[in-house]
Amino acid sequence: MKEQLKISIITINYNNKNGLKRTIESVVSQTYPFIEYIVIDGNSIDGSKEVIEKYKDRISYWVSEPDSGIYNAMNKGGMKATGDYLLFLNSGDSLYNTDVIEYMVYRFNDEDLVMGYVFSELSKKICYDDVRFPLTFLDFYKSNPIPHPSCFIKRDLYQGLLYDESLRIVSDWKFFLQAVIFKNCNYKMIPYVVTSFEDGGLSSNNVLCKEERNKVLSELFPERVLLDYFKFTNGEGYNDSDYDTLFVTIRKYNYSSIIYLLALIVVRFISLFKTNASFSRKLSLFWKSEHV
Repeated sequence: MKEQLKISIITINYNNKNGLKRTIESVVSQTYPFIEYIVIDGNSIDGSKEVIEKYKDRISYWVSEPDSGIYNAMNKGGMKATGDYLLFLNSGDSLYNTDVIEYMVYRFNDEDLVMGYVFSELSKKICYDDVRFPLTFLDFYKSNPIPHPSCFIKRDLYQGLLYDESLRIVSDWKFFLQAVIFKNCNYKMIPYVVTSFEDGGLSSNNVLCKEERNKVLSELFPERVLLDYFKFTNGEGYNDSDYDTLFVTIRKYNYSSIIYLLALIVVRFISLFKTNASFSRKLSLFWKSEHV
């Protein structure tokens, strides 16, 4: 039965004693009984190990030892996991309420990825409630459309890919890009807040994020495919153009088809006078295929 699925929650930590305590307490207070809890500590010296010791009877596996980075620690925990699904909940983040795992699991239907919303502690807003499906390469090209702190990953999918430990902050983005675009895995969003997320930290380094994402794109995609997207962004490169930003934004709203059709009418009118605008006739076929 779905409600008997085993969920492995993995928490990584380094010198964040107070955040770790908050995270652990949110996990051990869950009403759902089939949880495997794994804590990977990077040999902290701030009292984190004492916090783990306090809750060790509620922790399935833990270790405190040096690691080579965030994703190395995540992979350590993920490879120890035996659950049907994995949820990575880093120290400082917390499950939004005591029955959130039970609520989510009851709505699983054998998807590879099951997502929920994230509550940002910094902005006091719910995030990812505007993500539109199906996800495309453009969604990943422009942003990170999958909320890592609230995404349940089927264990076989995760252990078949793992996180790229050569990357410092975008390996989860690369993982989801490979899973959705290359492996064509199935996924869904459940409109419910799963995780309360602490903003900031290394992941907020926009320069490094852009650098690493471009590195990943150049490794995964042929040059001519990337050239199409480079042209689409008006020759300005990743995440800098108004054109693709507008396109992604329009897709988020239910009335996007109306906006598109109005624009199409204008372009078709222009095409009556400019033969090089005849591409508009082809675009309507693509739009219909995306909105059946």
